[in-house]
Amino acid sequence: MYRGILLGTLLLLSGCGENSNTPLAGDIASLAVEANATTFYATQKVQMSAVASYTNGVPDSNATEFVEWSESNSSIAFFSTTDAASSPGLLSGGEFGGDVEITGSYKQFFDTAVVHVHALASVTLSIENNDTNLSQEQTLQLKALGTFDDNTTLDVTESMTWILGNAGESNATLEQNGTLYTGDANGTLDINVTRYDVNASLTVTVTP
Repeated sequence: MYRGILLGTLLLLSGCGENSNTPLAGDIASLAVEANATTFYATQKVQMSAVASYTNGVPDSNATEFVEWSESNSSIAFFSTTDAASSPGLLSGGEFGGDVEITGSYKQFFDTAVVHVHALASVTLSIENNDTNLSQEQTLQLKALGTFDDNTTLDVTESMTWILGNAGESNATLEQNGTLYTGDANGTLDINVTRYDVNASLTVTVTP
């Protein structure tokens, strides 16, 4: 808390010296932006940070929550409003792969960093025990394995949107972590996952 108060005070002081030829103690001299990883995968997130340097020997300070963050191409990577409230500077991978320039700015000070995102190319589904013939009242774990544009494969189970089809009037459920409960279903259940334009499906048969 003390650090936040100190930084807020220093930022206020920096504004006082902007119209003067003589820098005040605590005026910002520069802003430096960096990512905790310069290459990441579309289902992951990267933390951006900004460090403010000051005049007259004032120590550098973390300014991540005070700067305005922007990206050059939100289809490759983006800052969500949800993350911004709790985790300023948290960058999410987007639909497409490639390089994207990230800018952090405060008043007339800014800096940029370039990160590379590997796009999700395809997904395959698997079910616990590899058995698609199930009985009622079973709880099983499904997994989604993603292949990215550099041929790397990662578990993307919790990064996909899970959809249960053909449940009808049954109480079968599918959670967003891939957990399937067959309930009193009788017949086929369609399991689908999606993220942007990448999709996969699996059909299981449930019998009494």
